[in-house]
Amino acid sequence: MEGLIKIRLKDYYTNAVGEDEFAYVTKEVFEALANTFRREEHAEQMRDIRHLTDTGYIEGDTENILFLIGESLEEQILKKLELERLQEIMSSLSSVQKERIFLYFFEGMTIRDIAKVQGVNRNAVWKSIQQAIDLMRLQFE
Repeated sequence: MEGLIKIRLKDYYTNAVGEDEFAYVTKEVFEALANTFRREEHAEQMRDIRHLTDTGYIEGDTENILFLIGESLEEQILKKLELERLQEIMSSLSSVQKERIFLYFFEGMTIRDIAKVQGVNRNAVWKSIQQAIDLMRLQFE
């Protein structure tokens, strides 16, 4: 059996019976099977990608986008709609509330730090943020 390569049949033939069925093949047959398997797997991935993106397939870009986001098209669209709605709602807040929400949630500042930077009482900052959140919650529903 020198010069032969042991392969698991289930890896190359989905209809193969049993998980532990093996065969010995020559190097040439092994390479042909491996190339065919890679081509078929790649074709299946490309079909999946075309159906998962809203812009269609763009070689290189689409794979990178899907790898980074790991979301289905439906999830991407819902997230985009929610973000647009959130931006709309945020625009209805006062400039002070917008700034405080930004500092608190996006910059990670504490209520105390925001109060110190703005030169106001901590309770005023807390109340302003809570009112903004309540307003946003009402508008989002």
